Amino acid sequence: MNPLNRQWFYKGFHRRLTDSLGKAAGDQVWRDAGEKFSGILASQPELKRHKGAMTLPAVALYRALTARGEDAEGLLNAYGEDMGKRFARIIHALTSLPGADRLVWRHVGSVMEKASSDKLGYRRELVSDPPDMYGVDILSCPYHELAKQLGDEKAVLCICHMDKEYSRGFRHIRYDRNSAISEGARACEYRLRFDPGKD
Repeated sequence: MNPLNRQWFYKGFHRRLTDSLGKAAGDQVWRDAGEKFSGILASQPELKRHKGAMTLPAVALYRALTARGEDAEGLLNAYGEDMGKRFARIIHALTSLPGADRLVWRHVGSVMEKASSDKLGYRRELVSDPPDMYGVDILSCPYHELAKQLGDEKAVLCICHMDKEYSRGFRHIRYDRNSAISEGARACEYRLRFDPGKD
């Protein structure tokens, strides 16, 4: 069985491949990527427990698509954006419940700290606390570090695209991220502000 079929985030990418490349070619890329994914884990089993292990399927898919001369970065990034938009709709629905937006904003610091903690493999620097703005710079990300270690830095951009989209889903919380480590910047700059005018 293809190990990619067990990867919840990437499972829908199989259909994206068959829609974009045709069934035969899409199925072949999916099989090739599954073999590459298995190969990475067979040669470096410790990566299965790496904090950035969500990167591994992206790297395998990136390599399989690149080997066929396909636009790996474009296909993966578009998928990441679409997944992010799906998550954004869920987040928007949840933060549209009465009082949920203010509750999230009241705890935005602890939520962001848990989501980008040292325990998860991040290095971060707090820039600003509420009430005006919550700002944090992510100086090192486990997904980017692993992709760089494997020599396929651009494979991880799909996760960055997903992150950028879903973070826009919070009702009454404006999110800006103008830079990303994976795009060559010093840090991923997260800037969040409470804005009652933003739906």
